[in-house]
Amino acid sequence: MYKSLDEAIQGLLESKKQLRSSIKPPFNDIAIKPIFDCDFCREAILFRFVELSESAYHLYKSNLLVAAIVSVRAAQETIAVVWYVQTKLKSFTNNKDRSKFEKIVERLIFGWSNDEEFPEKINVLTCIDSVDKELGGAFRKHYNMLSEFSHPNYSGTFGAYAQPNHQTKEVVFGSYPRSKEVLERRIETTLIQCISMLHALQSEYESLYSTALDVCIASRN
Repeated sequence: MYKSLDEAIQGLLESKKQLRSSIKPPFNDIAIKPIFDCDFCREAILFRFVELSESAYHLYKSNLLVAAIVSVRAAQETIAVVWYVQTKLKSFTNNKDRSKFEKIVERLIFGWSNDEEFPEKINVLTCIDSVDKELGGAFRKHYNMLSEFSHPNYSGTFGAYAQPNHQTKEVVFGSYPRSKEVLERRIETTLIQCISMLHALQSEYESLYSTALDVCIASRN
């Protein structure tokens, strides 16, 4: 776990350098197609996570805190999808159920809502909850809290921009007259936690990927 926001952002920038500009199968063999599909799907998700996290940080530094909260919430969703991908990849290496794994990857790549021409998407809350099972409820609770600021409910509107003055019977508006410290803390905590998760997921991926390739190759025999 990174200890500060600055440290986390440095870690993010290092991860950004490792993003791949192209992906090819390691060798030509139809047996490894599910792992190749999973690999390029995961890379696209990583691009999204890095962009959202960077954007959230720049918005935070520019004192655009509600916009930053919306971005970090999306970043939390996205790192949960990376977690979900690797959980399913790990399950595949254990149960060797190629058909089930292929269907999951197809839904991750092409998933859509309520359209018969596309496979049904995997709901992001499924991914959030897959992380939450490992973290004892803290991950979903944090996500729900960010949602209150991200949606145009009390925390994301009146609570963020308004300050009632009971003596003058007026409402004064501005940038976070009552919630600046809370918003900043939520943004900082989310970025640190999510970028730390990225680091942990990246550190185990190469070995997991290699094992999954071996399973696919063995399955053709």
